[in-house]
Parts: sequence; structure tokens; C-alpha cells
Amino acid sequence: MYQKPVEITKRKIIEVLALVLVLLWSILFIFNYVRYSNSKPLLLAIHKVIEYEDGYVNEDVSFGYIYRSYNRDCIKGEELVPFWVSRKNPEGKPNLPKVDTDYEVPDNIRRQDKYMGLLYFYNRSGKLMGTYKCINTVRDCNKAFGGKDYYDIVNKDPITALEEPHTLYTVHDKFAFVDDSMEQPAQYGDPAYERIIYLYKFVEKEEEILARFADIKESNFDEDHNVATGDGNKFIVKDFDSGKWGVINLKESGDIEQVLPYEYDSVNYDADTGYYILAKDNIWYVYNLAKNEKVSVDSMDPIYNVWRNTNMTYYFKTGRERTIGNNSFIDYKIFRIDGRQFLSTDRVSQIIERPTYVMYITNTDNVLHFMDYSGEEKYKYQLYFSEMRHTKLTNPAFKIAYEFEYSITLDIYEGRELSYNPKRISVNVRTWDND
Repeated sequence: MYQKPVEITKRKIIEVLALVLVLLWSILFIFNYVRYSNSKPLLLAIHKVIEYEDGYVNEDVSFGYIYRSYNRDCIKGEELVPFWVSRKNPEGKPNLPKVDTDYEVPDNIRRQDKYMGLLYFYNRSGKLMGTYKCINTVRDCNKAFGGKDYYDIVNKDPITALEEPHTLYTVHDKFAFVDDSMEQPAQYGDPAYERIIYLYKFVEKEEEILARFADIKESNFDEDHNVATGDGNKFIVKDFDSGKWGVINLKESGDIEQVLPYEYDSVNYDADTGYYILAKDNIWYVYNLAKNEKVSVDSMDPIYNVWRNTNMTYYFKTGRERTIGNNSFIDYKIFRIDGRQFLSTDRVSQIIERPTYVMYITNTDNVLHFMDYSGEEKYKYQLYFSEMRHTKLTNPAFKIAYEFEYSITLDIYEGRELSYNPKRISVNVRTWDND
């Protein structure tokens, strides 16, 4: 009996062709994947080279996937990715100097930070982790100390100002910030001075400068080791090229994450609240970096501090520098963080905030006022003068001798010369009696 031949439909032909193409593609992909694993270029691919200022990237574009070989200063490595994955393009690294490792390391018996022209880095157990030899100076480099910006608001208050800046601690027992500024006639703090801060990896046989900055600030202070630290592993740094401040996060891998961009005229950290005080284009505000949100109103005057009272209400202190006659001072104001004014008395030249009250000096009458957070004046004391800035040869208007939960003891000076002995008073800040 005659059988009619089976007809091959167009659909069947298409399915067979598709299967053949998938098999050929799979074979080619597997073959190219093996070549990729051995760092070889792909077959049956369009090859091109993309040039950058710090190197180049090789690309082999094949059927649905791309092989890339990164040969740039800012990124090395290879990848095989689908065609829709865009090329990586991180910010280029600056042309950083190479560290010198070919030198003898003297035995530093006292474990000094600096000895015989070298910087020594120890872990918390006292083990030597690495050293650094000056690059830009012969022997004058140092472990970086916390710097300052144009406003230097941390040191404007004579009660909290640092006599000497704190040295920054090592990070992850691998990295350190090194001040290796060029020799120059100007001193740090002068506008003409150019500071050079290197982020240095000091692990033996991995010594490398990872980044360069124009300055760095401290955030927290480690009293046990008497050194400055960052907010976690976040650091306030000044961009070397733009001269603007930002915040970086230094990871244990050595990767540097930009947490706040380099666009601020001033960045300061408040350790008590965990907030940052930012200034940009002459506008100041308080910022919660953990939530990436502004938490205060804007201020046209510098914000010097932020704190909270026992009712968890937040306040910030602003101030405008003024000169009246021969008298120069900062005229302070206090605002609630929502912008409501709390203290607006004229010519307040000193404010000391505490959880249940604030102390302030009015320099028109040299009176020290104590006010609670309801706005009621609870106590006042007549001072002999109002100037709080002092040197080793002069007295301030008063010093805080010591304080406890419910009392504060002050040494009041009758004159600025050191020949004047202080008068000691204690104030009970709960009953507001003069003890």
C-alpha cells in the first residue's frame, strides 16, 4: 500500500533551526567561557579598545555577551557579562607616589609613634604591623592629626577648644592617615599652607598609598588610647583637587566609599548625637547621616553645636562674629532644631549646654546666667569680666572646677593676671541654691 511522505512543516523547520542555533551558541559560549577563564580573547567576536586617561579596557563583543579586560589604574580584572551590563567606570585614582620599603627598621624599644625618622604602627596588642618612611620630607612626616577648615568652629569655644590636636588612630590594623606635607615657609593654619594627607596601607609586603587628601578631621575621641577616631570607620576628609569637604567610609578591604560628596565648605561631627553639621554656599544645617536626611532648619550663621536635653528635645547653637570697639566676640543664639528660637538675648558671648539647663554670659554686664529649658532664669552670678579666651599667662572669667549630676563648681577670677587667686562657688542645679 502506498504511504504518503510526511510533510515537514515550516514550523518544524523553524524549531529544528532554532535548536541547531541554540546548540551552536551553547558550544561557542562554552568554548569562549573556557578561553575567558584562561584570560584569552573570544572567538567570533568584535574586538575594540576603549581608552581612558588612566589606562584602557579591552572588549570582545560576541553573540549576546561581552568579555571585558580592565587595565586602568582605578580598576583591574576581567568579566564575562550579558550585553546589557554596562562597562564599569569608577572614578580614576590620582597619580599616587610609591612608598619606599627598602630600608632598615630600627628596634623601637619604647614603641614611639615616630622614631629615627620612621613612623611605627602597632596593633592593640603591641605588635609591630608596619612602618612608613617620609616621601615628601626627609624626616618631618607624622601620623595625621585632626585638622580644621576655614571656620574652625570646634576651636572657637575656649572651654572645649583643644590645646593640641589629637592624632588619628589606625584603622582595621591595616591603614593609617599620614601627614607628609611638603616643607614650606607657612605653618599649618595659614591660608598659604598646603597639607598633604596620605591614606597608607602599612601591612608588610602590601605597603601602598591608597588615596591623597588635602586635610582630615577627627570625629570621635578614644580616651583610653588618647587618639582621635572616625565615626565608625567614616572620616571627614578634604578633597585634594577641589578643596571641598566630604565623608568617606574606609572598608576593611581598603575600598573607599564616598558617603558624603566633596561639596561642602565645612563638615563637623557631633559625637553625642551622632549628627553632622554641614555648611554649603553659606547655609548651615544639621544632618542625620544614618538616615540621609536633614534634621534642622537652615541657618545663615555657623552652627557650632547640637545637643539634646533630658526631654530628648534637640537644640543647636549658632553665632555671628562681631567686633564692637576693641571687643571681638561671637554673638551666640540657641534654636530648637525645628527652628523655634530659644535664646536670643543680645551679646551672649559664651554658652555652655547641659541636659537640664544652659549657662551663658552676657558681656554687656558680665553676668553668668543659668536657665532651664522652660526658658526660666534659675540663677545668675556677677562676674568680674566676661572674656573666656585665655593663655598660660592669663585667666578666663571662670573655669569649671568639677561637676556632678546635681551640682557644678566654678572658679571665678577677679582679674586676668595669674596673681589673682580664684573664688570658688558651687551651684546646686536641682534646687538652684548657692552651696
